[in-house]
Amino acid sequence: MQCTLNQVAQVLPILFKSKVVPFLHSSPAIGKSSIAKQIAEKYHLEVIDLRLTEMDASDIQGLPYFKDGKSTFLPFDTFPIESTPLPKTKKGWLLLLDEFNSALPSVQASAYKLVLDRQVGQHKLHDKCFIIACGNLDNDNAIVNTMSSALISRFAHFYIQVDNTEWQEWAVANDIHPMITSFLNFKPNLLYTFNPDLDTPYASPRTWQMMSKVLDNNTPLIVMASLLGLGVAHEFKAFMEYHKELPTIEDILKDPENYPIPDMIGIRWATLTMVVGHLDKDMDKLTTYLKRFSPEMHMVALREIKGRYGIDKIAQSKLLREWLTDLGVKAYGHKPR
Repeated sequence: MQCTLNQVAQVLPILFKSKVVPFLHSSPAIGKSSIAKQIAEKYHLEVIDLRLTEMDASDIQGLPYFKDGKSTFLPFDTFPIESTPLPKTKKGWLLLLDEFNSALPSVQASAYKLVLDRQVGQHKLHDKCFIIACGNLDNDNAIVNTMSSALISRFAHFYIQVDNTEWQEWAVANDIHPMITSFLNFKPNLLYTFNPDLDTPYASPRTWQMMSKVLDNNTPLIVMASLLGLGVAHEFKAFMEYHKELPTIEDILKDPENYPIPDMIGIRWATLTMVVGHLDKDMDKLTTYLKRFSPEMHMVALREIKGRYGIDKIAQSKLLREWLTDLGVKAYGHKPR
């Protein structure tokens, strides 16, 4: 079924416990492997990241070994088997089988035994080894080799959709440049612009993360276009120009009850993000200013403040704490956690 990455993350422990293997299908560059690695970190698992398109069937089966007139298959040490000791500081392994449905049929057939019988060659996988498979959609012009019906029935299938709200929460928690989160609050449709009929760069969760690493006030348009595509790069560059027209925090602090809220929607979004980023300069005064924005922008402020500031920091301002509590009740029916 269709779902978001966060929804999948919530059910993965259920599948792991029963040794049912999830298969995450999606268009490229939306973060399938990233969510697997986050799950691994949460449950103290060592990630084994395998691209099946780069493998041969023997890489999974192992190599034949002859002794006393008999042959067996010896697995490569890539896979943890029953006799493999647990990694130091880890509780097991997460085996990520990426590009599964793009692999050659012979490799898929070898992976069948891995998924169905939890075996490599003639050796059982370690009980603490959990498996996730990932693959592309067949309508994305990616190389996809049809899986057998028997193999399809061995997975729990999830079709991942990009969700801007989820990504914004992740972006704030992972220090994505506030200029980017502000822009994508203003233009959420530009988070993901993949078109399978084009072979040009496109915006995606992955490329926005890359953009964050190189972004400063002087980043050339050509660099932006190389990551996001020319159209998105032009819009993002224009949005950055808005920041030259933003009010200063000092001006807002002088009169937070009356200082004008910008009329232009782009500048308004940029101002909101800027104020949230400087909230600790004077929480009471800047909260007073934020409360004057529109209700839909309040929800964005709630999400960003929760992500950027811990509970202890928020608790320092009674005004801020009460406002966020009220917003949480309106949005979720309970206090924000």
